[in-house]
Amino acid sequence: MNEYFIFFRNAAFFFATAMLVKYYVFLIIAAFYPLQEQSRRLHVRRLRRKIGRFEPYHPKVSVIIPAWNEEVGILKTVSSILWGTYEKFEIIIVNDGSTDDSDKVVHEFRENGLKDDLFAEDKIHYFFKENGGKGKALNYGIERATGEIIVTVDADSVLERDALTRLVSYFEDDRIDAAVGNVRISKSWSFVGLAQLLEYLFGFYFKRAHAVLGAEYIFGGACAAFRKKAVFDELGLFDTENKTEDIEMSMRIRFNGLHSAYAEDVICYTEGASTVHGLVSQRLRWKKGRMDTFLKYRSIFFSADWRRHNVFLSWFILPFSLLAEVQLFFEPISITFLATYSFVSGDYLSITLGALFVFVIYVVNAFFSHSKKSFWVLFLFPFTWPVFYFLVWVEYLALLKSLKMLLRGDDIEWQKWKRKGVVLN
Repeated sequence: MNEYFIFFRNAAFFFATAMLVKYYVFLIIAAFYPLQEQSRRLHVRRLRRKIGRFEPYHPKVSVIIPAWNEEVGILKTVSSILWGTYEKFEIIIVNDGSTDDSDKVVHEFRENGLKDDLFAEDKIHYFFKENGGKGKALNYGIERATGEIIVTVDADSVLERDALTRLVSYFEDDRIDAAVGNVRISKSWSFVGLAQLLEYLFGFYFKRAHAVLGAEYIFGGACAAFRKKAVFDELGLFDTENKTEDIEMSMRIRFNGLHSAYAEDVICYTEGASTVHGLVSQRLRWKKGRMDTFLKYRSIFFSADWRRHNVFLSWFILPFSLLAEVQLFFEPISITFLATYSFVSGDYLSITLGALFVFVIYVVNAFFSHSKKSFWVLFLFPFTWPVFYFLVWVEYLALLKSLKMLLRGDDIEWQKWKRKGVVLN
């Protein structure tokens, strides 16, 4: 019995140490993100002056909005783009066979909501097609896009007024072929909403570290941008067989040696899942899609082709992502074991160090995130443990279901939950 105890203790210690090292390193690296961005932008300005390119960079942007049963929030999404600060754009709405009133809502908006702004009406292109999935809806829009930059925005998301303007500025750097915005969960004070709010807040802060290392590899569909010629014209459209088409495209871009950026100052608010069932379904889609994608591009792991594949991505970020899934598989046992061991032995050092580390993350996020109004997050620290423990079980259920689907060769469809709309105030 003692041998099993020692084994589980050592295993738990190994996984906990590996993850703590990873996140401590990320915290340190993330601090250099603002400096790196300033340096990159300074380099771009100097280069433009050197080659005599003094005209403002204002490429045409095509915003693709795929929609399936989005009557509740689609007008907020369209309006946030339509009346933003960037002027040279087109909006392409692709209704993927919705069975609700999405079609009616969009038509009424175009007929009545834009009657005092003829230029705005010309910028909106609306298409209704047979249901085929999000990937096909995105491809349908891209094939009809005329912009140099393609931006994908989910129909349950809202961009800040200057989001497009800031997003375009990243592509002024000819080295950047893709960028992902800073996605935040819209305000929801339910337990499920609070869990996602904290998760997104910390998760996107750590994207700073990915950006510093040049290893960002997930451009979520809620707010992502691509240089059309370098990405879709060269690498092809979204993979319609992969239901996490955004993750697959992200990995395809990095696999082919293209460069990306994390646009922290590009804020996008999105609606999270409102129920536990909806959250599990969402995470199942993410995990299944990521497993399929990792399997497809498995040769990028520990790749020796350093000219094409980012070293940090191949040897650090991606392997740790897989290690995190292995850790998750044993997480419920590890947490139970740690709590029992601490209670029986009276040794609470591990729990104390873990709590201290999480508090450091709160403080760093409050003081150094892009938003200058993040101090309120410190008041959420006491709720961390029930929230994160809840998320562990959600991720654990999604992992088990995704492994089952992977073994059986099953697939998934569009995520389904009851929409309430993005709440900003």
